[in-house]
Amino acid sequence: MWPFQKKDNPVGPAFVVPNGQSWSRQKNRRAYIDEGYQLNVIVYRAIREVVEAAKSIGIEVHRGDEVLEGHQALQLLEYPNPGQSWEQLLSETLTDRLLFGEQCIIGAGGPRFAELWATRPLDIEIIPGRWGMPEAYKFDRANFKKVFPVDPATGASDVFFTKMHNPSDPWRGQSPLMAAALAADIHNQGMRWNYSLLKNSARPSGLIKFKGSPSGEVIQRLTEFFKQRVTGAQNAGEIPMLTEDATWEKMDHSPRDMDFQGTMKEAAKLVSSAMGVPLPLVDNDASTFNNMEQAKERLYTDTVIPLMNDFLGALGRWLLPRWGEGLTFGCDLDSIPALESIRQRNFDRALKAVESQVLTREEGRALIGYDPKPDGEFVQRVQPQQTEQRAFLAKLAYG
Repeated sequence: MWPFQKKDNPVGPAFVVPNGQSWSRQKNRRAYIDEGYQLNVIVYRAIREVVEAAKSIGIEVHRGDEVLEGHQALQLLEYPNPGQSWEQLLSETLTDRLLFGEQCIIGAGGPRFAELWATRPLDIEIIPGRWGMPEAYKFDRANFKKVFPVDPATGASDVFFTKMHNPSDPWRGQSPLMAAALAADIHNQGMRWNYSLLKNSARPSGLIKFKGSPSGEVIQRLTEFFKQRVTGAQNAGEIPMLTEDATWEKMDHSPRDMDFQGTMKEAAKLVSSAMGVPLPLVDNDASTFNNMEQAKERLYTDTVIPLMNDFLGALGRWLLPRWGEGLTFGCDLDSIPALESIRQRNFDRALKAVESQVLTREEGRALIGYDPKPDGEFVQRVQPQQTEQRAFLAKLAYG
């Protein structure tokens, strides 16, 4: 059933972990969830833009150039398990990919699987094999552990695990947030700073000047006084009352000088760039109707479609051989409304080529994705009369 034979990796022994110990990540990836996805509005919005766009793409099963309608694999994807739809499973696993650089799905219920379950990569430990292929995947959560073996000849397993390339680690993927982590931290710190200013009526700290050298008791008493009576949102606008030997002097920096708005905007650009999301989709100040339309188009062409092609290619190699050879998953690009402008440009290009006799009508139909005329008759490249031209072009797609 598997369309290939066992082939050893010529540098396989280099992947072996010393003493046969299973690999586990040392870095705490919880920070990507806590500081990134859950607390950073730019990261969250960027990930949701990618995920929601991916969910709108229809999935097809191909055998060569033929599209197989109603294939059993599509039925499995439509209802992957009793608790999720395909859109929910895809949302969960793509979010994991954008957070951790890894996706994991576990199949259950027979060779062709009756169910598919999205699984957090955080719960999966990779047991390395000798030839660059995992020996097994170990699920470990809430004191429950289960090992899923990997066929050393074919790589077949009940676990689908795919990752983004990580040049520093052969077994685990690199999170896109790794490159955006510093920019995301800057944005988070800017939010905290502005929140602190807001709590104090946007007033920065100041200094108390004394004549002479006050005792430690006086300094301690004034410190407590300011903490209780001046700081905090409830005390905003309070006027400190000091003795004749002390004066209050605010710092030279104004809130405008001290805020991080400019820095935060730059950080937002860096984060959205690392996540592959055009800035107008995450920053309303940078959006207009025209550039929003262009940004949506770029989101699909530059990020979402390549991401889905990579994911569906790996998913197909894992899942579809259970139904036979030569099957692949593909994206139904005609199901994407945001690409309508591209389809319109291709349509106009085909019409112009036929009108100028560069292409025949059959060639023009093929260019825009339509089948040639059913009877397959040959159409000479004769320029139609001007009065017939519009009707000819209108019939180009419909025969």
